[in-house]
Amino acid sequence: MPFAYAVFDCETTGTTPRRDEIVSFAVVRLTANGVETARFARLVCPSCPIPAEATAVHGIGDEDVASAPSFGEIALELRALLHGAVFVAHNAPFDLGMLQHAFASVGIDYCPVGVACTLDAFRLLEPLAGNHRLESICERRNIVLEGAHEAESDALATAALLRILLDEGIAPETVELDHAAFLRLRSRGDTRPASEGQIRRVFGLARCAELLLPGGGVDRDQVVALVERVSGTADVDSLTREQVQDVYDALERLIAAPPAKRAA
Repeated sequence: MPFAYAVFDCETTGTTPRRDEIVSFAVVRLTANGVETARFARLVCPSCPIPAEATAVHGIGDEDVASAPSFGEIALELRALLHGAVFVAHNAPFDLGMLQHAFASVGIDYCPVGVACTLDAFRLLEPLAGNHRLESICERRNIVLEGAHEAESDALATAALLRILLDEGIAPETVELDHAAFLRLRSRGDTRPASEGQIRRVFGLARCAELLLPGGGVDRDQVVALVERVSGTADVDSLTREQVQDVYDALERLIAAPPAKRAA
């Protein structure tokens, strides 16, 4: 049975799950292909006053939630929408911590089938970006974010980021971040010189691929032949970061091949 995604965002009275409470949330449920199937957004009346510093961030004050339901009143409806779905959020540990504590406070256990964090994903995908706040990524990716720190807007924007990952093929069905896929994607068009550490890794992988001299050392001639075939240059030390990633991929294919079929 194909899984679904539940993209979640919440605004709170503070940043400590054990002490603070949710004052608004939104969840957008998507199919495995990123098609929206349901949406649920609510204000929530906490059991304590909303601090002024929290209101300054999200704009929600005590008067806004005075007639809103408590979390306990909508908890079962929310859990039903989350059921069977991978939990997705921008900074998932925070949102999931707040949500699990809120459920626990009303006697409900919630454990998602998987967790995906778009903040972690885009830190890997855009390592040179100045920051990875939701609004900054949306600006770089031409995603409309109508009202940062408004739960429904943030959840919809996060869903848009998830669709980017799905379109790039780097959000696998296991929902574990595929670091190798991110590295390949990140290196595309990267003409900066490969670092000394990246070059050393070429020879480390060559050893694992058994490109060895009879005495056991790495056979540099075999490595150079492979590098030239893959990148078009025999100068290992002049590889770009894009080229070195292609060499890594070729070496990893050799490592995975049966010994009888290994040949540079």
